[in-house]
Amino acid sequence: MPLDAAGARPTPTSTARDVAHRVTVEEVAEIAAITDPVLRNLRITQAYHDLSIGMAELLGPDNVSWCCFGTWASRTAGRFIRGEGIPRMVRLMTAFAHRVPERIQAVGPQLLARAVRQVGDNIAIGNRMVFEDLGLLYARLIQEYTGAADPTAQDHALERCVAALRPDATGQGGQELLIAAVHSHHAAMRARDAAERAEHILLANLRIGLHEQIRLQETIAEALLPVQVSPLASPLLRKRLTQLWRTMATAHLMDVRMPASDFQQTRRLTIQNLGTDIGRAVLAATFPPDLTHLSNIELKALLYDIDRTPNTVLGSAADDWAELGDRMNFIADLFRSWQQNQSLFQSPFAPDQAAAIRAGTLPTPIPPL
Repeated sequence: MPLDAAGARPTPTSTARDVAHRVTVEEVAEIAAITDPVLRNLRITQAYHDLSIGMAELLGPDNVSWCCFGTWASRTAGRFIRGEGIPRMVRLMTAFAHRVPERIQAVGPQLLARAVRQVGDNIAIGNRMVFEDLGLLYARLIQEYTGAADPTAQDHALERCVAALRPDATGQGGQELLIAAVHSHHAAMRARDAAERAEHILLANLRIGLHEQIRLQETIAEALLPVQVSPLASPLLRKRLTQLWRTMATAHLMDVRMPASDFQQTRRLTIQNLGTDIGRAVLAATFPPDLTHLSNIELKALLYDIDRTPNTVLGSAADDWAELGDRMNFIADLFRSWQQNQSLFQSPFAPDQAAAIRAGTLPTPIPPL
């Protein structure tokens, strides 16, 4: 755990103290092997939360790791995996029916049912794919760094974590971005200044987010393809439908649901549409003081590559979620603006639900989203 300015170890949040479950490398493999996509998604969501608490014990309580974002993204994904997005999809297709060719409208109900399955199936695939990579990464980080109190022990932990990763580009099946992220976490644990620590953690989160989104590119693009309508659809019509569907889905269908500050009492969520600038849901979004004026050269260079509107959330909305650049432009501002929001440490499920999920059973009822 990093030291504060006075040289004392910060006290973890009450949430971190209350949760004792430690996700192991073996448990990650067990969860990834679950064949039921609904149960697997719930286990993944709970595991990300447990990992986020473990990371808070290493990094301190002021900043959230990628695991916190993973928790709420996975919880949101469960809505589609369970088919709970159907009513919203019906409203979307009804509202935009005037923009869909009549011969396609004629088979609308069948297309809708197939679209729901296609989106849900691909989201389930992506949910597991990311967890196999990142759940394993964080379980190993927590395992290796826990108890490594002195610099020499931390250096050995770094070596073991890096040795378990593949040093090639993400697009070639490697994990060089994850290796860089581990180094950023390592630097954050050594930092004595709060702003320096926050920047290292943001850099780690963004490197992990970029790795994740590169790996998910094919899955996301497949999820946002209109369902096959051949022989009705010509290549030109197919292209038109693809552009229309991606734009509508990004602007009106897709979102990430983050917890309100009193989520444990009210179960209220902040719904951030992916096609809307960060903060529109709560009419405010600013970067925390530690991340307002950046000095980390590597962090600034990465943001230069992925953030189209530097140092403001204006222009963060995505036009087409199937485009990697659109996703990273949105994610950069989401991560930066929410990084010190303590509500992300809240449990995504009620205590009895979390206990059932960890035990490998579906809670009754399944938590709605």
